[in-house]
Amino acid sequence: MLWRHLCQVRAWSAAGLFSGVLFLAPLQAPAQSPRLDDSEPTAAPAEVVTQTVDLLKASQAGELSVVARGQGQDRAHLTIRNPSQKRLNVVLPAGLVASATAGQGRGMQSIGLGSVSNRPGGFGEFAIGRPEGLQSVKLEAVADKPSVTVPAGETLELSVPGVCLNYGLPAPTSSDTLTLMDVDDYTTNPRVRKGLRSLCRLGTSQGVAQAVMWHLGSDLSFETMAAQSGKVMNEAEIALAARFVDVLDATTGSDLVEPAALSEGRLFVRIQADGALAKDAQRLTDQIESYRLLGLSVRVVSNGELPAATAPALYVKVVLTESKIGETRGRISVSYCAVSDRWAPLGKATFYDATSLAVLDGQGMSRALDRAIAAEFVTVKPVRKTVGSTILKLENHLPFTLVRAQVKAGSSAGAPSVPFEGLVVGPTRSLLLPIQAATATIERVELNGL
Repeated sequence: MLWRHLCQVRAWSAAGLFSGVLFLAPLQAPAQSPRLDDSEPTAAPAEVVTQTVDLLKASQAGELSVVARGQGQDRAHLTIRNPSQKRLNVVLPAGLVASATAGQGRGMQSIGLGSVSNRPGGFGEFAIGRPEGLQSVKLEAVADKPSVTVPAGETLELSVPGVCLNYGLPAPTSSDTLTLMDVDDYTTNPRVRKGLRSLCRLGTSQGVAQAVMWHLGSDLSFETMAAQSGKVMNEAEIALAARFVDVLDATTGSDLVEPAALSEGRLFVRIQADGALAKDAQRLTDQIESYRLLGLSVRVVSNGELPAATAPALYVKVVLTESKIGETRGRISVSYCAVSDRWAPLGKATFYDATSLAVLDGQGMSRALDRAIAAEFVTVKPVRKTVGSTILKLENHLPFTLVRAQVKAGSSAGAPSVPFEGLVVGPTRSLLLPIQAATATIERVELNGL
């Protein structure tokens, strides 16, 4: 199978248009005034019943007519017809496969499907939340069950992101009809079942998901992938995929990978200072472990030695510096572990908080570091302007998948913050986003360890 380029990221933009046309019928005098007992009550408007259904179950029950066709190795095209008198919110179940055959997909690739809500480059629902009280960035939760609405008696054409399940086989085209089935019916391989279902629920970049499924389903080694890394997946995505497989194999007694295992041990923090500031540095060190940084659990480093870690991981070293009364300043250096216990510099930043060091607490410190690291390692710049909005290019320079971002729309002090949920920007990848402002800056970002 040829490694081919992913589709270029397309701009996601929306414009609201409102128009109204009022039709007035000519008034005609009745031949005679009706009597009271001749009048009839006006019928109430008919209400359309809305029902949420599982695409696979509804299709099997005859409530939906679904035709799946190929669309290359990273997508499948679904034609969904609703023959009922009800409006249907259609949910794609986690672990849905568009199979090329009724068996293991011999002769052609089968496609593991992601979510209907995926933006370009993303895979999965991002449905499993984070523990309350352990996050420095509070953003609205992504809907647990993304769906598409098919009105009564109408048909919807839908393109769904996917991953190839059979390395080396030809990709299905629009002339190939695929069979929709649950992954449990597609294969008896427990690792493939657990891997696809977990990726669908947890969410990640398409490159990470593809690396995982080629390894689990086709026994393709990560070393082979790294030697051929390019547009389909990059080295950072391969490292994340390898970590996911390790966690999958270590998780027992569950049909899903434990999400906390993916975010724990991914980020190490050391806060230090000299002289009179040393006491406050130790106090903040003791407090910050109770909060999350960049969406990941914090593991404190108390000495000057580099932490022992399994790759991939980040090490954030913070040095408090002398500041004026009513503010806190410091320097940040970030290192990356691509191979276990081998660290390399990733970059530097500075941070500032309009709070005196004596009263700054662990939560305030985590927020200050969030802003500083996000602004340095995730960038946005205008690439095109439309009527009333600007298309931004968001670039992720962190070695983890970015799953949420908060962007300040405009440069004024009172400019609003705009949250972007489930946007999914893989490591060293970019995405186009629309915003109703001439300029924008990154305020916060969140990673999920995958």
